[in-house]
Amino acid sequence: MLDEGPAPKRIVTSSSPRPSNNHNTIRTVGVLLGGLAFAAILVWLAPRDPLPPSPSAETAPAEIAAAEPAPLALQEAPAETPSADDTVVVDAPPPAAPTEPEPPAPSPVETSARLKKGGTVASVLQQFGLAADDVSNAVAALKPHVRLNRLPVGQEITVKLLLAEDDGKPSLVALSIRPEPKREITLERDKDGDFSVEEEIFDTVARLQRASGAVEGSVIVSAEAAGVPRPALVEMLRAFSWDVNFQHDIKVGDRFDVLIEQDWTSDGWPVDAGRVLWAELTTGGGEQSFSIYRFKPQDSEEFFYNGEGESVVKALLRTPLNMSRISSRFGMRHHPVLRFTRLHAGVDFAAPPGTPILAAGAGRVVEAGPNGGYGRWIKISHSDGLATSYAHLSRSRPACGAARA
Repeated sequence: MLDEGPAPKRIVTSSSPRPSNNHNTIRTVGVLLGGLAFAAILVWLAPRDPLPPSPSAETAPAEIAAAEPAPLALQEAPAETPSADDTVVVDAPPPAAPTEPEPPAPSPVETSARLKKGGTVASVLQQFGLAADDVSNAVAALKPHVRLNRLPVGQEITVKLLLAEDDGKPSLVALSIRPEPKREITLERDKDGDFSVEEEIFDTVARLQRASGAVEGSVIVSAEAAGVPRPALVEMLRAFSWDVNFQHDIKVGDRFDVLIEQDWTSDGWPVDAGRVLWAELTTGGGEQSFSIYRFKPQDSEEFFYNGEGESVVKALLRTPLNMSRISSRFGMRHHPVLRFTRLHAGVDFAAPPGTPILAAGAGRVVEAGPNGGYGRWIKISHSDGLATSYAHLSRSRPACGAARA
């Protein structure tokens, strides 16, 4: 067997490649890529249409749902769109004619009148032009609830009237009377034309009222201008009359201060004239000051006391008349009838007829009636041998022997 020996080695040497067709292929690819890049630049520079709006939150679910394929078994063929020949034209109904608005119902008219001297509720209703039936039926309905013949002169009567549309004649709708501050009577007509009456009682509350001011000519006028009710003012003046002579002790600029307790209804009507709880009066241009306090001791009557706890009541009043002036003082004077000078043993007060005269102190009437030149007069005997006489009276009420305080 012949030994052929090791296989001959293959030696590969590197040398520069010869030009071939690969160069042409690379060149062609480069030209194509450049053309594509140029075309892309042109497309990018060209104007573009705006993008369609993105679906909103409301429409997106519907579009997505529509995009999902439905099962073949439930898929329906789209409905055919009717052609122009299949369209039916129907005339629209004419618009309804506008309706006239109904006129508003007439409203009652409220008015009031005051009872005159000698007048009645019926006469007040008649002056409004009400029918006789309305007047008689209203009066009959009111009688069980209020004493119509006891209503004072000046009593206010408020009515509501409804005027007829055809002839304008009034008919009574409602009526109200307040015979007392805390009591109101209301009459109303119901739907059947009958009258019904209701009575309302108002709650009351006590209020404190303070008034003060300076005297300008008259204590009466100045105090009333400050808001002091007339009855409370008279009570205050009477309490001060034991210490103050209102005819000559009061000067312009003197001051007064008073605290009053008065009852009022819940809707703002005064129930009474008020009570003086405390008052102060400065007289003589500020030289003197007097105070009074309302107080009721045990086993005694309620009245006024001064700051020392002493009763203001003295033996005699210094001013027996309220709201009056002195026309002739005590002393020598020229007699207007006898035409000579003589002693005038008294003090004359000028006041309107009917002005109440206060007794100067507690006592008993010992004489009453005509007395010569004194006219109608009264004589009162007081304690400690004192007596006072009151002459030229327009009329007198107490009889002889009557006790007066």
